[in-house]
Amino acid sequence: MPATAGALLVPHLSHSTLGCHSSCPKSFYLKKVAKLPQVPSMAAVGGKAAHSLIEFWDLEGGPSWSIEDWEDEASAVLDAEVSRTETESGIPMDEWRVSGRATKARPNKEDIEWWRAELPKMGQMYAEWREKTAWEIWITPDGELAVELEIKVPLPDVEVPFLGYIDRVFVEPDTGALVVWDAKFGSQSPEDLVQLSRYRMGLELRYGVQAQYGAIYKGRTGDLIPIFKDGKTLMPLSHLSSSIVAGDIEAQWRLIQTGAYPASPGRHCSWCDVRNSCTHAKGRDAWKHDPSHPGYKPSALTLAA
Repeated sequence: MPATAGALLVPHLSHSTLGCHSSCPKSFYLKKVAKLPQVPSMAAVGGKAAHSLIEFWDLEGGPSWSIEDWEDEASAVLDAEVSRTETESGIPMDEWRVSGRATKARPNKEDIEWWRAELPKMGQMYAEWREKTAWEIWITPDGELAVELEIKVPLPDVEVPFLGYIDRVFVEPDTGALVVWDAKFGSQSPEDLVQLSRYRMGLELRYGVQAQYGAIYKGRTGDLIPIFKDGKTLMPLSHLSSSIVAGDIEAQWRLIQTGAYPASPGRHCSWCDVRNSCTHAKGRDAWKHDPSHPGYKPSALTLAA
């Protein structure tokens, strides 16, 4: 089926892109189609730094670092991520969104200093979790260590590929089963079986292997978290076949192709990084960027996009 002009501006489908569209098509339009500037959040930048920290530790072979080593490496990756984000966004750090609750101990919420203090602890907890579980990182048939493993695969009846970066694929030592593993460093406990099943699909389509389980690691507690009420932390994925998951993505792709992007206002508006451009979030620049605004007058930036 032919893609709309708007859909052609999406070079691939990722879990985050699909999630953005399903939670609020208006946000998807402003970010992915109109390509408007997004205000960074310190939480997202800190989370990326945490991923980089444990990735570096794993690729180095899991060295025995002292607390000073963890502090030095954590500061280095955090400063690099802050610098990169400021450069790419053009927005200085003091204008970023900062999450968390203000307290006497942290009146500035979870700002960069909070992340600087907490990142080394997150790294140490991950190292301790690896030692405790004795899970080994899977090696792909291509000989690649499955750390931040890129998966880019075509899907039936979808004009753009699915792209994912799997945090880890582990081998569960007792059974030899493959586990698709994703790390979360935010304050909320996510329920993201969809992400794990999409990554399982990507593994099968690329390598012809089937991961039996998925797991979500919470970086602030240093352990796996359950999704279901039974309390189990290894989530069976075999019932979600690749054809089922690919079919769900195709159905959403068809919705994207319609070019209809209605708003879905809710609590998420308060932390949306394009809220300044959205009518439903009372964005100050909505009249320039959001076609649903009664006084809509496209800016040069919108027209160029």
